[in-house]
Amino acid sequence: MFKRFYTILKQSPIHITQSAINKMNNIYNNTNNKYFLFSAKNGGCNGFSYDFKLINNTEYNELYENKYKPICITKKNVEIIIEPISEMFLLGTTIDYIEQDYENNVFESKFIFKPDKNLINTCGCGISFTPKNL
Repeated sequence: MFKRFYTILKQSPIHITQSAINKMNNIYNNTNNKYFLFSAKNGGCNGFSYDFKLINNTEYNELYENKYKPICITKKNVEIIIEPISEMFLLGTTIDYIEQDYENNVFESKFIFKPDKNLINTCGCGISFTPKNL
């Protein structure tokens, strides 16, 4: 039987701030999609980049037909699905949401991803990353 690393840790593989949960719940209440898919994809200046998107029921069901079932974290009616192949690259990542705040030089509202610096190296853009050799 395949044993996942996160089950050994006995904790959530990712962290989600209250600000991010509130924004996801707001999106959930204003769309027909209730699932968010969090994954890593090839690209960016450091090897991988974060991908965070809404998925519909068909896409959700396709994930659950795969050999490895995805991790699902439920918060306030919203389900955050961690794509199984990306799981090891996303361990320890925090999903946050920041609001536009011109006085503090935040010029757009957006989700941001904060990796665990013990597991991941990032570049200056904060969007791409590479796993550390452990």
